[in-house]
Amino acid sequence: MQSGTVQKLIDIFNRSCQRLDTHVSLEKLEELAVTIHRGMTAQARNFHTLEHVFSFIDPEDPIRTLAALYHDIIYYQVDMGFSPHLWKIISPYVQQRASEFFLCKPIAAADEIAHLTLEVFDLNPGQHLSSFTALNEFLSALVMNKQLEGIVSKKDLLLMTICVEATIPFRAVSHGQSHFAIMETRLSEIAARHAIALSPEEITDTIRKAVLFANKDIENFAEIDPGRFLDNTWKLLPETNPALRLPDVYSIGTYRQALQKMADFFENLDPDSVFNQYRGVPSDQEFSLMLASARSNLRIAREYLKIKILAMTILEALAVATGGDAPVSLFMGDVPREGVSIKRLEYFLPELEPPAWVDENSTLYRLLESGRASETSFDMKNSPLSLFIYKSLTPQEVEQALLHAQEMYTQKVNAHEFLTGISHAVVASIASASALMVFTRRQALSKYAEY
Repeated sequence: MQSGTVQKLIDIFNRSCQRLDTHVSLEKLEELAVTIHRGMTAQARNFHTLEHVFSFIDPEDPIRTLAALYHDIIYYQVDMGFSPHLWKIISPYVQQRASEFFLCKPIAAADEIAHLTLEVFDLNPGQHLSSFTALNEFLSALVMNKQLEGIVSKKDLLLMTICVEATIPFRAVSHGQSHFAIMETRLSEIAARHAIALSPEEITDTIRKAVLFANKDIENFAEIDPGRFLDNTWKLLPETNPALRLPDVYSIGTYRQALQKMADFFENLDPDSVFNQYRGVPSDQEFSLMLASARSNLRIAREYLKIKILAMTILEALAVATGGDAPVSLFMGDVPREGVSIKRLEYFLPELEPPAWVDENSTLYRLLESGRASETSFDMKNSPLSLFIYKSLTPQEVEQALLHAQEMYTQKVNAHEFLTGISHAVVASIASASALMVFTRRQALSKYAEY
């Protein structure tokens, strides 16, 4: 018989404390488990969930396990704030002024665990927390340390904090040294300041464990199947774009902007900064394979998003030109539900044979035709409108249309001028299909279907 989620968390905490030879009362076990459960089950979370946390659990490694339970408990921009039970823990240490966060000053010298946490994150009382990434990871570690203070030894709290700090992603090399090479020196200094005995071997082992922990957190980038990589990417979209949390309600423009944010992120992300290596961990061979997968996934994701963005831009322009931006579902139909037949835009698009420039065996074609690994609440896994455009426009025409789209985004041209500046056949086909979907705009859309 399978245990419930809270019972599972209680069991994980209990086993971890036993492995660390520490005693915790039944009441405290329940409190710890409920804190994690309440913090990680916010409605807005699609990727950073308990399922993600449980993927880290190692019954033989209580340090990794406890760090895993807490490492994403604070996610300010996704949860749209701090839940009251977590704010009670962190409020003595952080202040919000308008939309910015600052560490409190002073922090009592006797609050050693708070100072230890600050030092691991290289922060000082009164400092401005300039990025949400640092805010989330630091406050997650702080919640962990304040909850487990007096239960877990100071040394073990330090080792767990190193793991949580390691999950700050995509850090570039500084002066020829990786973040983890620098942390080797810093960890020795932090341990000495807090009278924590750490041998050189323990420091090396701790940072190796932290590297593996950090790589696990973003293992999605090493997926062999790009469809699974994009599947997890799509789970992040409603976390970072609240409007997408309402299926069949969000507008075409809102969705296009969400796709653009993701595309901009991928465009500026150096694949060689995704994963970390420290003193042979992971091995050179494994590390090379991880980086190769990250490069491949990012390349495919960039091409996939280009086509998706162009499809939404054309649809957005048709909407704006015929009455204003509108829900995606008005033009494309609702996201299909199992067992329900739903009228969809793609049913009215012409069927095209793949032209010479399209490779039907390519990963991109497969993703557009068959889709990502699974459905989401706000989008189909396959992309029939994008596939239609992919078959209709040469790669050069796609790039030209995207450049023209930038002019519309920046209001150098209006929606009508954008539509008349790209392939007439593509616009006419999509407008004709849209006219059959949107009765209230049929007359206005038909003008674009005829020109």
